[in-house]
Amino acid sequence: MHVSALPRPCIGPFDQPMSLDGAHQPPRLQPVHAFSTASVEPARQFEAWQALCGAFLELTVPGDPRAGYAARCTTWKLGPLALASVTAPETRHRRTLPQIRRDAIDHWVIRLPHHGIQRIRTGTGSAEMPAGLPFVLSLARALEGERSDLAWTDLFVPRDLFPGLSTVIDRSLHRPLGSSLGLLLSQYLGALNLQLPGLTEAELPRLVTATRAMVSACIAPSPETRDAAAPLLDQARLERARNAIRQNMRSPTLTPKRLCRLVGMSRSQLYRLFEPMGGVARHIQAERLREAHRALADPDNARDIHEIAEDLGFFDASAFSRIFRREYGCKPSDVRAAALSGTGEIPLRQSPAQAPAGTLTALLRALR
Repeated sequence: MHVSALPRPCIGPFDQPMSLDGAHQPPRLQPVHAFSTASVEPARQFEAWQALCGAFLELTVPGDPRAGYAARCTTWKLGPLALASVTAPETRHRRTLPQIRRDAIDHWVIRLPHHGIQRIRTGTGSAEMPAGLPFVLSLARALEGERSDLAWTDLFVPRDLFPGLSTVIDRSLHRPLGSSLGLLLSQYLGALNLQLPGLTEAELPRLVTATRAMVSACIAPSPETRDAAAPLLDQARLERARNAIRQNMRSPTLTPKRLCRLVGMSRSQLYRLFEPMGGVARHIQAERLREAHRALADPDNARDIHEIAEDLGFFDASAFSRIFRREYGCKPSDVRAAALSGTGEIPLRQSPAQAPAGTLTALLRALR
C-alpha cells in the first residue's frame, strides 16, 4: 500500500519558478497540503482538525472543543513516503479495529516528538514517548493514548518499501528508540524536515534512497543495511558531535576526551570523523574563534577583548591574539575597531575544510 492512500485535500498546480533570464528552473518540492486552524473560527477549529485527521484516528480533547484548537500540519509527499510536520494542543486519540478494516491503511509511522509527551497503550502494554527520541507506530494495529501540547514530525512508511524487514520493524513498535542509532535517526528526520523546501522534484529518487537506507540502518540494523547507510550515519554522528561542541564551547574542560563521553563515541571513531576538518582539537578551537569573531564584530557587545577571550577558554591574551590573527588574517582589536567605527565588519575568512565526500551534507549539495 502506498502513502497516496492517506487522506488529503485536493490542491491545484503550482507555477514553475523562473530564473532572472526567463529560463524555467526545476520545479521545487511543494507540500501536498499546509493546513492551519487559524483560518477557521475558534468554535469550529477542532471540527476542522478532525476532518483532516479523523479518517484514521478518533480524536477528543479534555475541555470544550468549541473553545478553540490551535493546530497546524504541513505534509510532503516524497515518492512512496510522506512526511508531516505537526503542532497541536493536548488531545486524546484512538485507532480502532473497525477503522483499520475500513480504511485499510497499514503504514508504519516513524514519529519524532520535538517537545511534549505522548503516551500510548496497546493490547500488549503501555509506553511513554519523550521528546527528542523517535519511535515507530503501526497503523495496522489498534492503539489509544494521549499527548500533551506537542510538536512532532511523522514519516509515513509503506510496508511494501521494506518487504524483508516487517518482522524486525514490528519488534521495535511503541517504544522510544533511545540507542545511538535512534538518536542519529532523530537528527536525520530533523534535517530532512528543514531541507525539503529547498529541494526539487528531480532530487526525489535519491532522497528516497537515502531515507530508506537510514531507516533500515537505524531501525533494523544489519551488516548490509549499515554498509548502505554508512555515509549518512557518519554525517549524522558528525553533526551530533558538532552540536555538542557548540553547546559546550565555553567550558574550559571541553577536550576530545570529554567530547567522546558527551556523544558516546570511541576516540578512534571521533578522530576519524574530524580528520577531514583538521582534527577534533582544531575544530573545537575554530568554533571558539568563530564565536569570538561574532562577539567582537557586534557593536552592541561592550565586553573587553580579554573578557570575550576568557569566556571562550583563551586565558592567555597574547596567545589568543596570535591564534586569532593566524585564523582570520587580522587582530582581534581590528575587528572590534571596525565594528565600533561603523566602517563594516571585517569578513570572516572561510575555512578550507569541506564536507567529506559521500556525507549527507555533500549529498544534499549535489542534489541541486
